[in-house]
Amino acid sequence: MRIGALSTLSRNFQIGFLAPIIGCQDVEIVLRSGSANVLFEALQVMALDVVLTTEPPARDVFSSFIAHRVAEQKVLLHGTPHRLRHATLEEMLREEPVILPTDSSIRTGFDSLITRLGLRPQVAAEVDDMAMIRLLAREDAGLAITPAVVLADELREGLLVTAPFDLDIGEDFYAVTL
Repeated sequence: MRIGALSTLSRNFQIGFLAPIIGCQDVEIVLRSGSANVLFEALQVMALDVVLTTEPPARDVFSSFIAHRVAEQKVLLHGTPHRLRHATLEEMLREEPVILPTDSSIRTGFDSLITRLGLRPQVAAEVDDMAMIRLLAREDAGLAITPAVVLADELREGLLVTAPFDLDIGEDFYAVTL
């Protein structure tokens, strides 16, 4: 099974997707990561069987692809416990620095949220890699805006906690095939 995954895609999501075939004696797994264009071009020439991504491919460029939505997750604020001791979302976003993903549906949703709330949050970092967002949140650089799957281990261990506020932002995960 030749699987391409967007280089910024959560490794925890990828492991969850692969779980049913990990350890199967009759399945060899080949994983490649890269940009969407590189992976979709490899899928087009059948060098990959499936591409995992958070955005479906552009229909006008890759019309022969089928985007299967395999998961949807709420995007929430996560951080060390001391950063989440605020009564309201607005207060939290005014007082605490945030770790933002770059150029994604999450970023678009967050930018829309802060515009609606009339806020200008302190940005600790803008990051294009979910693994780095995870590490920055663990190091207490600020609040991570991400689906819980990205921080699953840290949340389970109690190193990070999730804020009780609904951001009304979601992220879809797709398996794209020919």
